[in-house]
Amino acid sequence: MKNKILILSIVVLVVFLSGCIGSSTSNIDATSINSHLKSGDASFNQAANATNKFQYDEALTDCNNALSDFNLAESSAKTGLKYAQDSNDNIYVNYMQYVISELDTKINATTELKTAIPYLQENDTVNANTHISLSNGYMDKAIEFKTDRDNLVLQNPSKFK
Repeated sequence: MKNKILILSIVVLVVFLSGCIGSSTSNIDATSINSHLKSGDASFNQAANATNKFQYDEALTDCNNALSDFNLAESSAKTGLKYAQDSNDNIYVNYMQYVISELDTKINATTELKTAIPYLQENDTVNANTHISLSNGYMDKAIEFKTDRDNLVLQNPSKFK
C-alpha cells in the first residue's frame, strides 16, 4: 500500500513539475503582440500614405494610433521576454529580443514621421526630409529584425508551431 502511494506521489510530482517547466513560454501572449504589431503597421502605412497626399491631420492621427499599438505590443513583448528568460530557452529569448528590437525601431520610425509632419505643414522641407529620412532608416532596420526573427522560426520549426 505504501508503494502505491509513493508511486502515485511521484507520478503527481512529475506531472506537476513538467507542467511548470513548460508553462513559462506558454504564458507569452503572442496573439496580442501580433495583433498590435499588425495594427501598428497598418496605421503607420496609412500615416505615410496620408502624408504623401498632404492629409496631415489624418497622418498625425494615424501616427498616434501606430504608436499606441506598437507600445502595447512592446509592453506585451517585454513581459514575454521575461517568461522566455524564466524558461532558460535561448531560442525564445532571442525571438522575443528580435520582436522588441523591431518594435523599438518602429516606434522610432513613427515618432520621426510624426515629427516631420508639422515641418511639412510649415513648408520646411529641409527639416521634414531629415525626419522622413530617419523614419525610413528605422523602418529599414525594423525589416532586418523581422527577417532575423523569421529566420529563427525557420531554423527551429519545432519551437514555433
